Amino acid sequence: MRRFVSPTLSARARYLILAAAAAVLAGTFAYIYLGGLSRRVPVVVAARDFPAFTRLDGEAVKTAYLPEAAVHPSAVTRRDDVLGRVSLVPRQAGEQILGPSLVSGSNPGEFRAGLGGQERALFLPAASVLGGWLGVARGDYLDLTVVLEQGEALCLAQGVEVLEVVNEPGDGSVFARSPAPPVGVLLRATPSQAEQLTLAVECGHVYYSIAGYNAVPVPTQAAWIDGLSEGGGVPEESLWP
Repeated sequence: MRRFVSPTLSARARYLILAAAAAVLAGTFAYIYLGGLSRRVPVVVAARDFPAFTRLDGEAVKTAYLPEAAVHPSAVTRRDDVLGRVSLVPRQAGEQILGPSLVSGSNPGEFRAGLGGQERALFLPAASVLGGWLGVARGDYLDLTVVLEQGEALCLAQGVEVLEVVNEPGDGSVFARSPAPPVGVLLRATPSQAEQLTLAVECGHVYYSIAGYNAVPVPTQAAWIDGLSEGGGVPEESLWP
């Protein structure tokens, strides 16, 4: 008598098929994962340990090639994009450089990153100069002159950079007719320049001139009230094109 064989697979056969399918899937995932590890992309990393507020140069950073899956979404991929910028956080050698942790001094509020070691941001309020800083904008270069009570005018400094124009916080009103005048400015200055400028504000009347794009330093000498009666003597061709 012939034995009947059921067309349905036995339990053992089903287990073998499932095991083979699992092995195929595991191999596929392993291949994809290893393939991702083999794909490497350039990333800017710290070449050495450095503290916060370090200005990054060619010795502080380098380009490394890391697996794509290991790269932070905010990591900087071009070395030129970090050179000259300041890191707000400390980094250890090999750490990825993240874009949000860098400032350059080129954006409003980031002027601290552009100050040299011996430079400061000097605040002078609107009341300290004649004109109250009207017409002055961030990035302008100013010549500052003081007029003293004894009848002397002195050019204190030329080419002083305006780092920031400080305005009153707005009230958000849509009915504001015009922007309020600035309450002061922040100027790039050395401590010795700050001494001269603040003393001039206290002892005389300070005026400012806005330099043009082609401005160069010009030798000056003090002007005395007694010399005003001597006339100008300025060549006409120097006044008219």
